[in-house]
Amino acid sequence: MKLKLLACLSTAGALVLATAARAAPITTPFLAVDVNGANYGGGQTVGPTLAGYQPFNAFQGFDQFDPNYSPAEDWGNLGGPPTAPNGLSKTFVTTEGNITANMIGVGLNLGARNRGANTGGISALQQDFAFAQRDGAVGFGRNYVKLVLAGLVPNQTYEFTGFAREAAFQDPTLADPNNAGQSFQSWSDLAMLGGADGPAAWMDANVGAGQSYQPAVGGVNNPIPKKGRSQVAGPDSLSASDPYFHSLSFLTTADPSGKVTVYTWSDPNGFGSTVQGASLLNGFQLGVVPEPASIGLCALGLAGLISTSRRRSRLN
Repeated sequence: MKLKLLACLSTAGALVLATAARAAPITTPFLAVDVNGANYGGGQTVGPTLAGYQPFNAFQGFDQFDPNYSPAEDWGNLGGPPTAPNGLSKTFVTTEGNITANMIGVGLNLGARNRGANTGGISALQQDFAFAQRDGAVGFGRNYVKLVLAGLVPNQTYEFTGFAREAAFQDPTLADPNNAGQSFQSWSDLAMLGGADGPAAWMDANVGAGQSYQPAVGGVNNPIPKKGRSQVAGPDSLSASDPYFHSLSFLTTADPSGKVTVYTWSDPNGFGSTVQGASLLNGFQLGVVPEPASIGLCALGLAGLISTSRRRSRLN
């Protein structure tokens, strides 16, 4: 019992203190989703779903007369603006109830890729993704992926983990996060953007209509409020030693309607052949953060055990 209370207090305390973004999540996810992407028009097929995850298919290049065609999976045509502003949706069964995920891509065009098996720590998750491409005529911050998770507890705090990895960019030099050709993605949520619906809307409201930014090492030119950046490129060895290397975990709170809205956009160190200018999503997780009341109960329980232990010591 003591060990359980200690673990409870330790986890709760860590969540209270760990307000900054981090690579590995602290909570145990109740929802884990693998975004399965493939360019059917380019001859690719869907890859495997990582064990313990639920699939969310988002394909490109469908022949709409193909008997396998499903509008619910047509990311290239139906994944986002301007022709399909509602994106793709899927409902997932979880221990916290049914959660509906709505994925929307904003960019020059939407696509999906299956890069094939790799030797990283979570190969099945990292080999395929859906993406929103950048318009080469403008800077960064205007193409992004928006993810809305509905069916959550209103005003409850959750831990979100987003995965973004481009497995095709594996050059050993890209193990260096300060490499000028290194790709990153930035992550934020609706609250951090002050209610602006996406990084482009935030730029419009706070910098200027139609404005974007140019990349720089460390993301120093990115003015958009963000939870943090995660490295997109690099050799398989990075995620082989740390499965969460190409991800970011952060706390976010459901709005009064029970929705969490997060955004991710391309935020590389510079330009070049090794830079991924598209915003991509390989998968995501969601865990519940203990309420303050639960943390208090843990503390009271531990205090009770300590008090009991002291009384027994005096009696002995």
